[in-house]
Amino acid sequence: MLSLRNVSAAYGASRVLFDVSFDLREGEVVTLLGRNGMGKTTTIRTITGLLAPTGGEISFQGQQIAGLAPEKIARLGSGLVPEGRQIFATLTVQENLVATAANRSGRSDPWTLARIYTLFPRLKERHGQLAGTLSGGEQQMLAVGRALMTNPSLLILDEATEGLAPVIRTEIWHVIEKLKSEGQSILLIDKNLAVLKRLADRHYIIERGRTVWSGGHADIDRDAAEVQRYVGV
Repeated sequence: MLSLRNVSAAYGASRVLFDVSFDLREGEVVTLLGRNGMGKTTTIRTITGLLAPTGGEISFQGQQIAGLAPEKIARLGSGLVPEGRQIFATLTVQENLVATAANRSGRSDPWTLARIYTLFPRLKERHGQLAGTLSGGEQQMLAVGRALMTNPSLLILDEATEGLAPVIRTEIWHVIEKLKSEGQSILLIDKNLAVLKRLADRHYIIERGRTVWSGGHADIDRDAAEVQRYVGV
């Protein structure tokens, strides 16, 4: 579904990505791991078209997308839950959910308001409330719901549980597990390695703009010292 080969990217003269490569197959949950400032979010930005790569290849759904506009990549079936949530603060919860709603993947059972409200009952309770007045956890639920309302083939979550209260964090993880059980393809950035080991199919570590390690659950345990060297504080 998604393939990156030797991707590089820069902000002006400041080069951030040098050689990022990884694959995500349909129905998989794949993580990008690494310390802050190593290029994970920049990788997401290049995938979604928010930053044009300076080199390498990005293939999504069998189509080369490097350099395409963000809206074109979104229409191909990518749904982003961005770092910092970036909900529409002056719109209501329901307005946020319907603003970009579309069945882009042509699902026979598309995500609808009713399904989102079943997934996140708290959003139903606050459907007429301005999004900017929600708690941080509720805004994260809204950001996930908004992305799902585009019915993406690939759901991308950048720092899915960062800064959330433990009870909300647990709820978000339960939702991601449910989505995985339904066959949703997911690319995930987070720091909770204990949960990610259980949830994800494969993991890639990015260090200073390069993919330096990849593996599954058993590989993380086998290479524990190396993994900790790359992802530890």
